[in-house]
Amino acid sequence: MTAHAANYRQHYNLLTVAGVLFLAVVALIWTTRGLSYPNPADVHASAPELQRKAAAERDVAVSRFALMCLDALSRGAPNEAVGNCNLALDLDSNNVTLLNLRGNVQTLAGRPQKALTDFSRAIVLAPTNPEAYRYRANVYFTLKRDALALKDYDRAVALDPDNAIGLELRGHFHQAKGDYALAIADFSRSIALKPGEARAWNSRCWTRVLANRELGSALADCDRAIALNPRYASAFDSRGYVHVRMSKFAAAIADFDRALGIEPKLATSLFGRGLSKLRTGDATARLDLAAARLLDRDIEVRFAAMGFRLKASGASGT
Repeated sequence: MTAHAANYRQHYNLLTVAGVLFLAVVALIWTTRGLSYPNPADVHASAPELQRKAAAERDVAVSRFALMCLDALSRGAPNEAVGNCNLALDLDSNNVTLLNLRGNVQTLAGRPQKALTDFSRAIVLAPTNPEAYRYRANVYFTLKRDALALKDYDRAVALDPDNAIGLELRGHFHQAKGDYALAIADFSRSIALKPGEARAWNSRCWTRVLANRELGSALADCDRAIALNPRYASAFDSRGYVHVRMSKFAAAIADFDRALGIEPKLATSLFGRGLSKLRTGDATARLDLAAARLLDRDIEVRFAAMGFRLKASGASGT
């Protein structure tokens, strides 16, 4: 579902950079584990030895502040996380991983311009590393600066053409812009690279639903996503809308039931089930629709634009 694309971008950003940073921090702590403060022997140490120890101590401090940044982030305290990232970067201003981390934290804290500054700095320091391009593209995407977002997505893919995530992110961009053929092409390349990733199969399924074509292929994509991850609520949700397009409302209701059994507050499934119940004359349809509107007040307008109208139009079951 489209609603999950933004969450995926955010989770991808934070999990990726947090994982890389954690490994870097562990490496730093491991290599400096013999440090002690203060050491009387330093009185007789040479200048190069003192410089080496000072650099190692700085690395430990950077690692400590970085871990504190991650801890604050895990506790849902982005402002505190920014403060700790600032302390780490004060000691190591050219650390690309830290810049990427702070950029993502700034995004969570509602400061996209500061995030762009961090990602742009990371790109200057490491212009052939695709990660910062992906992160910056995601921020541009949310700011509706589409030309810049696409330029960064394209650059990330060009630098790392065999990275399934980069292709998937660009696919979501094309999907959001209504360029369904380009989105399907990106999701297909992502699937070819990582065929065991349920998310990409679901993304291609939903794109075909939005395009309202190749519904048989859409159904096969959703089936594959569910086979790979039987607890994937979004895939049941997407398949429910495939069945709505096909005017198979009983099958749609069954899929929305499965999705809601996994995520009871999934507004799109409540709306889809309500719409399907209207088509079958089920009086409980109004309860599902009311619950969907409580969770997402704009859902009816948004889905009407996709062709899913509460009053039957006679076309494709919508």
